[in-house]
Amino acid sequence: MDIRYEYVNITRNNYFEYLIEEHLNPLSIKYPFITGADVFFKVENRSDELENICEIRISAPGPRLFAATNEASIEQAITKSANNIETQLEKRKAQMRTF
Repeated sequence: MDIRYEYVNITRNNYFEYLIEEHLNPLSIKYPFITGADVFFKVENRSDELENICEIRISAPGPRLFAATNEASIEQAITKSANNIETQLEKRKAQMRTF
């Protein structure tokens, strides 16, 4: 699976990419219909605190799957977004079986 990364208001970090690959590579094995992923890391300054956002967009047959999470740390945002994507993939797989 091809994973593309984009950083907005944050410097490139290999550790974040490693965490994404730890979450998405098992999903690409479990769901072989995944063709690629776009991952966006964002930091936004809202009022007194920084918001860490991780957005994951998965390319697969049918409409693209998308998850975005806003957390106190980027690691938490990565984990929650990946879990949300996994839930969506399970639903997509169930839909594909019915056709």
